[in-house]
Amino acid sequence: MSDSSTLLSLPYIMPSQAQKHVTHNEAIEILDVLVQLAVLDQGLTTPPATLTMGDRYIVGTGAGGAWSGRDDSVAIYDGESQGWRFFTPRAGWRAHVIASGTEVVWTGTLWAATGGSGAVTTLPLLGISTTADATNRLAVAAEATLLTHAGGGHRLKVNKAAAAETASLLFQSDWSGRAEMGLTGSDDFAIRVSDDGTTFVTALSFEAATGLASGAAVQTAAGDATAGRLMRVGAFGLGGTAPVAGNIASDLAPGFHGYDTASGSTGGPAGVTAGILLHQRRAAGAEAQILIDAGGIVHSRARAGAGWNDWRASGATGGTTAQGRYRREADGTLTCWQSVTTASSGDVAATFPAAFASDSGLVTTTGVVGGNGAVSVRVTARSATGLSVAAFDASGARIAVTVDLVTTGPAS
Repeated sequence: MSDSSTLLSLPYIMPSQAQKHVTHNEAIEILDVLVQLAVLDQGLTTPPATLTMGDRYIVGTGAGGAWSGRDDSVAIYDGESQGWRFFTPRAGWRAHVIASGTEVVWTGTLWAATGGSGAVTTLPLLGISTTADATNRLAVAAEATLLTHAGGGHRLKVNKAAAAETASLLFQSDWSGRAEMGLTGSDDFAIRVSDDGTTFVTALSFEAATGLASGAAVQTAAGDATAGRLMRVGAFGLGGTAPVAGNIASDLAPGFHGYDTASGSTGGPAGVTAGILLHQRRAAGAEAQILIDAGGIVHSRARAGAGWNDWRASGATGGTTAQGRYRREADGTLTCWQSVTTASSGDVAATFPAAFASDSGLVTTTGVVGGNGAVSVRVTARSATGLSVAAFDASGARIAVTVDLVTTGPAS
């Protein structure tokens, strides 16, 4: 037969025992400590300086002095012997902590709060269906973890000490990191990925000050056609200046491009030095290009295989100036219409409504408006930008009349 009780280790009075009152009184003292257990405080690692007989405490972790080696024990001060008695808790023991007004229960590994208005707000470790450790102080093993609202909403906060530190969510595969999002080494929000758990690539980052995006998943330039990348404003001329193309007869990403021979563009229509190019692809080797030159003429071509068709011009442009009106045909022919009043004193200089490429190949036809009798018209000093006009009557004398001029030639 044991000489003490199973749960509280109360000493039994043995048969034929002398001084039975000593054993009985010891059992009463143990009951006095543990029944309706209430301690003055919890978590202290050394005894207070001022003590009263019967003071009880739950010893904290890492205790020293008179409490050394007694972590988590229930300690009572024995005023008569000026010493301490210690009781090792068993799972399920409950104690009221007077200093905090809370109730705690011994789980077998720690004193945990039982809840209520005065619940303990700190625990060194907490593992739910798994073991917590010094790094992962809260550990949960479950098919799902629910964080729900108390009221209208719920906000999960991940805080860091400084900008250079990290506050993030890390997603792992077989305990090796594969994706991470949060504030990783700066205050910019970033999404990073990895295929080995060691080297991470920043796929997308949003600058904290502006909200603008960057990263491997974003275009590096307006003409970047890397598959899978997100387009920026201005990409291929959308929302910004079109990137200048090089040789437009070679592989070119579909989109809008600038064409400028002075900046290295080649492969365009003969005589065209600048314009806007639309390049589109239906399938590999099946492409089309439309180029609008600086004069507004539309040029187009296509290919279905290795070679491009010849450029074809379509449409015409024109306008009116103080000198008259003009029209540029798709093939580059320019026609100018104007009226000039001659003078009896000498030739009258006239400027064309639009300039020609040169004076070579120009043809000018004339007509007299409301003339009486025989009138002849003479055109001299013709250049790419204008000419001189004179009118004569039958006697050869200069006269003042209105002359209609139509001049045709290559546009500039």
